[in-house]
Amino acid sequence: MTNSELELITKRQRLILLIVSVAGHGLKHMFNATFFILLPEIKTGLGLSNMQIGTLSTFRGIAGGLANVPAGFLGDRFAKRRAEILGCTIIVVSFFAVALGFATNFWMAVVAASLLSVAISFWHPAAISSLSREFASRRGFAISLHGTGGSIGETLGPVLVGSLLAIVSWRLILQGSMVPGLVSGIAIWALLRNIPTGEASGASISQYIGSVSTLLRNGKLLLVLIFAAGFAGGQSTILTFLPIYLNEDLGASSVTIGMYLSLAQVGGIVSQPLIGLASDRLGRKLILSPSLALLGLSFIGLSIAPSGWMFGMVVLGMGAFLFPLMSILLASAMDLVAVGAQATTVSLVFGSAVVVSALAPAIGGMLADSSGTESAFMFGAGLVLTVSLLSMVTRWQRSVTD
Repeated sequence: MTNSELELITKRQRLILLIVSVAGHGLKHMFNATFFILLPEIKTGLGLSNMQIGTLSTFRGIAGGLANVPAGFLGDRFAKRRAEILGCTIIVVSFFAVALGFATNFWMAVVAASLLSVAISFWHPAAISSLSREFASRRGFAISLHGTGGSIGETLGPVLVGSLLAIVSWRLILQGSMVPGLVSGIAIWALLRNIPTGEASGASISQYIGSVSTLLRNGKLLLVLIFAAGFAGGQSTILTFLPIYLNEDLGASSVTIGMYLSLAQVGGIVSQPLIGLASDRLGRKLILSPSLALLGLSFIGLSIAPSGWMFGMVVLGMGAFLFPLMSILLASAMDLVAVGAQATTVSLVFGSAVVVSALAPAIGGMLADSSGTESAFMFGAGLVLTVSLLSMVTRWQRSVTD
């Protein structure tokens, strides 16, 4: 983006872009959190096994990961259509949430949940690449604030849905989500449609594929993609089986499960902007590597902490890193690429994170069926601790000579 293009955007417009991006991300994650808090009810209502629940998450992950390829293309190719992309994303997410509410068997749930994940994937490239361009000198902080919106959504979603489950069915909750989705999507489009955007890349599909190929030859970026995959594999395993563990092993009610899942986000609301700011000032590696290690140890803590306040403290500590670290991974990747390829880079980070880690919940489900749910927690911990060690011993940050 040239200096003249930057001057077209006022400080007020940048602030609106930041606020709408953060708020929209929060709403998107409320839909995302709804899926996980409803998993025990979906499992019971459709008569599914742990293996089927893990497989459901795996299909959902594969679909969402693959969707990042066209999402990244649209984010770069149609940058000037940012308002339409972001507004329509929320509307389509709510539509497929309704479809999940009408599922009557395993495969219907798989299709609806997978399409829901596809729709969710279109938010990140357009939103994060915009923030990365407009807040280049404070990239880690801006992307972390965007992530904070997601943490707030993940905090409010379980409390709201857990409370609603006490009075209405899981189907009615999903079927009623179209109204807030439609209203919010239109509001996002209206607020962003007159804010100037960066130049669209103008790339054809073949040129886009070529740019992806070029990015994948960047050794440092490949390492960041591996970190993202391991992190997301552990994260998705924990998010899939924590509500199952609370329901079946600890005997928690839907309201209590919602409160625990919200607690997992509270720490991130506070820590995320602080971690992002620290990574801007101290470097990504100095923040990312030890944070991944602490996250992996917290996963182990889930399997050994007794129920009650000690389990709650482990969940709270886990939450300080569970979502914030994706923002640091994104900022690390953005540091390594040119401005015109940033939506594509976002899609690669999320694509690698989701696709490469898509088998994790299914493997976790097999372990849970054979050895107890705690074994799924240990599997997730192993993935995260492995990439923590890899991030410590490799050189992947952008150097001053790059």
